[in-house]
Amino acid sequence: MTRYSIDPEWHELIAAWGTGEGDLATRIAAVPAGTDTAALMRLARALTHLSEAA
Repeated sequence: MTRYSIDPEWHELIAAWGTGEGDLATRIAAVPAGTDTAALMRLARALTHLSEAA
């Protein structure tokens, strides 16, 4: 399952996968500076839930 998170310092949406020996992560998208952090966190949560449901 893919878990999504944000990096508010670098303004990025990140996807991560557990491998059993650690996690792998990659940048999915850059977001505009000044984007509401709470909105980005809600997006990450919604994407994680969608991944879990799939």
